[in-house]
Amino acid sequence: MQKNTLVISAILLAFALVGGVAVRQLSTSSLPEFTTAYAQPEAIVLPAFKLGEQDQFSNSLFNDKWSLIFFGYGSCPDVCPTELYNLNNVAKILTAAGKTMPQVLFISVDSKRDSNEMLRTYARFYNDDFLGMTGDSSEVDKLVASFGVIYEKTFMANNGQYVAVPYTSPLPPEHASSYLINHSSRVYLVNPQGKYVAAFAPPHSAEKMAADLAKL
Repeated sequence: MQKNTLVISAILLAFALVGGVAVRQLSTSSLPEFTTAYAQPEAIVLPAFKLGEQDQFSNSLFNDKWSLIFFGYGSCPDVCPTELYNLNNVAKILTAAGKTMPQVLFISVDSKRDSNEMLRTYARFYNDDFLGMTGDSSEVDKLVASFGVIYEKTFMANNGQYVAVPYTSPLPPEHASSYLINHSSRVYLVNPQGKYVAAFAPPHSAEKMAADLAKL
C-alpha cells in the first residue's frame, strides 16, 4: 500500500514538473519568431517610474499596447535624428499594411539640458504620435538600468583628445553646456504588460523592423 502511494506521488510530481515547464515555455515563447529583434530570455518587469512634466508619465503608459523605447538626447547630432527618422518610416510601412505601429517613446538621458516641452516638440517633428520625455536623473536611471543602457558625457580636452566621463561628473567650465553624450542605440520593445521583451540592435532597417513588428 505504501509502495503504491509512493508511485502515485512520483507520477503526480512528474506531471506537476512537466506542467511547470510547459507554463514556463509558454510564457517565454509568447513572442513571434523575430528576424532582427533579439528576444530576452525572460521578460523583464520594469520598475515604477515617473517622467515628464509633473510626473505625468508612469508605467501606465504601457497598458494594453506595445511600445518602442529609444534613449538619447535632444542635441544629439546624428544617431537620434537618424533613429527617429527610421522609426517614422517603420510607422509608414506598418500603417500602409493596415498594421498598428507601437507607441514610440523617446527618453532623454540629458535631463540637465533637455526640457519636457522641448522633447515633446522634438519627437513630434518626426511623427505626431511620438512621445518625448525626460525626468530626474534618478528616475531615468531606473529605466536605463533595466534595459542595460550605457551613456556618458564626452568632450574634447585641450590636447585635442576626446574624454568620456560619467554623466554626473563635473566638466571644465568651457564644456559645461557643450558636451556630447555617448549612448546605446538599441530600440527596446515593451509588451502590453509593461515588460521589456526584445531589442532591435543597430544598424536598423525600417523594412526589417516593420516585418517583425507586423507579427505582434
